[in-house]
Parts: sequence; structure tokens; C-alpha cells
Amino acid sequence: MRLSIKALRYFLVACEQESIVKAAKLLNVVPSAISVAIDQVEEEFDLKLVQRYPAKGIQPSSTGMKMMQKVRHLIEEYDNLLSEGDELRTALSGSLAVGYYAPIAPAFMPAIVGPIMQQNPDVKLAFTECDNERAQAGLLKGEFDCIVFVSENVRTGIDYETLLEAPPYLLVAANHPLANESEISLKSLNELPLVLLDLPFTSEYYRSLLEEYSLQTNIVATASTTEMVRSLVGAGVGCSILNMLPATSLSYAGDELCAIPFVEDAPSLRLVLGHLGGKQRRLLRVFSEACRGYFATELAKQLVVTKHC
Repeated sequence: MRLSIKALRYFLVACEQESIVKAAKLLNVVPSAISVAIDQVEEEFDLKLVQRYPAKGIQPSSTGMKMMQKVRHLIEEYDNLLSEGDELRTALSGSLAVGYYAPIAPAFMPAIVGPIMQQNPDVKLAFTECDNERAQAGLLKGEFDCIVFVSENVRTGIDYETLLEAPPYLLVAANHPLANESEISLKSLNELPLVLLDLPFTSEYYRSLLEEYSLQTNIVATASTTEMVRSLVGAGVGCSILNMLPATSLSYAGDELCAIPFVEDAPSLRLVLGHLGGKQRRLLRVFSEACRGYFATELAKQLVVTKHC
């Protein structure tokens, strides 16, 4: 900047006090700093704004008086901006945009944000479901304040923290021959009809899991939503591999489902909370704390399969 806010403030206070010495005492700076600031303002606008009287102080010219009004308005606007910025950082109000790549987010997100909304009626939330890449790109572009996603190929510039480790499990209809098993080996899936969730990264994860155990895959259907996968499984189309479990054992169609853990220590999906780091608005801090708090509860443990349903 050719002319700083500080210089303008020094100029304004000196003109208001009609004294460089008084302005220096008021601003707790040396008189030479005030004098230099006045010179800078006059030089910048190429105008005579102040008449100096040795041992008597200063007097703004008619042009200087007009300039004082403009400078006063500018400084007031600047101070208001800083004040509003501070309120934005500290006040629990305003809007929060959350992008998420978590197919069963409706199973846990309401429990996280419900208390925040109930206690703070001025808060507005916007949730956007997207894939892993879209979530990260949106965060970096400023479309989202934070994201909940899978920690795979995390982009530079994104800070994240783990919320949940979710191992895979087998989902079958309650009347399926395997439904009574307390646990099952991945090798048992050999040639079983499978319904897979077809989303970026997730489909690759499931296919690599099948390849790792050299299974003869028989994928009979794919779907882009967890609920469609669950409904197809409930209808007897096939079995499926998923990682997170909603609170209900019913599909959208009302069919009873059963989740069975695998014997093998198969790779988990890691659900994380991502943000851009640095100082954050209070609303974002509160949301982040609520996420941490929820995923530390026994309720969150029900989102993963560790025993027979």
C-alpha cells in the first residue's frame, strides 16, 4: 500500500488535536512519527492539508478539513470491518457449508448438528453429498468450510483428523443361508452373487479387496447409493460388502438385513474430518468439537460391525 491506515489515523488524530505533540501522546508514539505521517498524506495527494505553526501546533486547511471527513469515514469503515471479522470468528452464528463423502452420513450427522442448531437458532447449515475428489476440491476452492471424507489421496493443503476406522463386513438378507454366521471368511465369497457400491474410490477399494484374496467375483449389480445396495440385498439379488452400518437393520423396502464381520483383518476405510487449518471461525470449531465428541461415544461404535447383528 502506498499509504497505510496507520498514517491516515496519525494524520486524522493530529488534525483533530491541532497538535503533533498531543497526537503523539494520545497514540503513544514519538512526535516525529506523526509529522512523517502528515508529510506522507500530503505527498500522496499532492495537497497542502495542514498549516504548521512553530510552538503553537497545527491547523488543517479547508482542503485538509474535507480530507479529514473522508479519512474519518474510511477509518470507521476499516474498524467496522475488523470488528465484524472478529465477530465472524467468535460468534456462534452464520452459515456453515459441509461437504461429505460418507454414504451413511444421515445416520450420524443429525446427532452431531442437532444440539448445535437447537441451542443456536441463528446458525444455518448446508450439506452437500459428493465423492471424495469433489469434496476435497470444494474445500480448497472455498465452497465448503469443512468436509467429512475418506482419507485416501488427501490433497496438499488439507488438514484432517480421524473420526472412525471402519472395517468391511458382509451384508446379507436375513433369510440368506449365511445370515446365522457370527463371522465369515472373505474366501467364502468366492463366486457368490455380489451387489457393489459403485462410487469413486469405494468401488476400487472393494474390487482390490476381492483381488487381494483371489476371489472369483460374480458382480451381479452395482448402485451409486448405499440404500439402493441395501435394498437390492434385501430383495435377494445378492450379498454386498460395506463398511459403515446405519442404525436400522431394514432396507428402504422394509426387508430385514444382517451384517456379518469378516474373520480376516481386512483393510479398513478411515473416515476423517478435513479443513484448511489455521484460525477458524467459532462455528467451525464448535462443529469440529461436536464431531470429535460424537465419534468418541458408544453410539458411534454402532456404526461399525464388530459382532453378529
